[in-house]
Amino acid sequence: MKNKKYFRVFLLLFVFLFFTAAFLSGCAEMEPDTIHNLKVQVKKLNKKTDKLSQSNAYLEQKIHEIQLHLANQGAHIAGLDSKIKDVYGKYEVESHNLHMLQKRFRQYRLIVNKELIKLLKHAQIKPPVKEITPSKKAVVSVSPKLKGFNKGMDLYKKKDYANAVLAFNKFISKYPQSKDTPDAVFYKAVSNFNLKKYPVSILEFHKFSEVYPKSSHVPMAIYLQGMGFLKLSDKSDASILFQQVVSKYPDTEASKLSAAELKKLSK
Repeated sequence: MKNKKYFRVFLLLFVFLFFTAAFLSGCAEMEPDTIHNLKVQVKKLNKKTDKLSQSNAYLEQKIHEIQLHLANQGAHIAGLDSKIKDVYGKYEVESHNLHMLQKRFRQYRLIVNKELIKLLKHAQIKPPVKEITPSKKAVVSVSPKLKGFNKGMDLYKKKDYANAVLAFNKFISKYPQSKDTPDAVFYKAVSNFNLKKYPVSILEFHKFSEVYPKSSHVPMAIYLQGMGFLKLSDKSDASILFQQVVSKYPDTEASKLSAAELKKLSK
C-alpha cells in the first residue's frame, strides 16, 4: 500500500515537472519576440508621448499669448471707457452751459424787442412843414445845402457808411425842411443797417415810414426794417413787415424781395 502511494506521488510529481519544463521551454522560445514587440510598442508610445508633450507645450504657449493679448485688450478697453466717460462728462457740462446761454439769449432778445417796441411807439419826429419861399438872402444857402447832401451821398456810394451817417446827420440837423431831407433820413438808416446797427436802423426806418409815408423809399424802408428784425432772430416781426410790403406795395422791388424772404421763412 505504501509503495502504491509513493508511486502515485512520484507519478504526479513527474507529470508536474514535465509540464512545467515544457511550459518554461515554450516561454524561453517566445521571450525574444515578445520583448522586441514590447520595445517597439514602447518606442511608439514614447514618440506619441513626445508629440503630445510638444503639442501640449505649444498649446500652453498659445493660451498664454492669448491670455496676455486679452489682458492688454482689457486694459485698452478700460482706458477707452475712462476716456469716453471723461468726454461724456465734459459734453454734459458744455451742453448745460450752452443751454444756459441759449436761455439767456432768449431773455435778452425779449428785452431788446420790448425796448424796441417802446421806442417805436414813443418815437416821434415833427412832420416837415411846407418850405417857405426863400428870400434873397436864403438863396445863398442853396449851394452849401446841396453840397452837404451830396457829400453824404458820395460817402454812401463809396460804402463809407460811418462817415456817411455823420454827413447825413449834419445835413438833417442843418436843413430839416429841405426837399432832400427825406432821402438823407432814408440813406442814413440804410447806412446804419449796413454797419450792422440793426436796432438803430429799425427805429430809423420806422420813423422814416411814419414821417414820410408818401416817399418812394417807404416800401424798401419797411423791407429793410423787417430784415433788421430777421438779423436779430425775430422771425415773427420780420414776417409781419414782409407781408405788409407784399400787400401794400405789390409792384415794387421791395415786394419781390419780401416775397422771397417769406418763402424762405415758410420752409
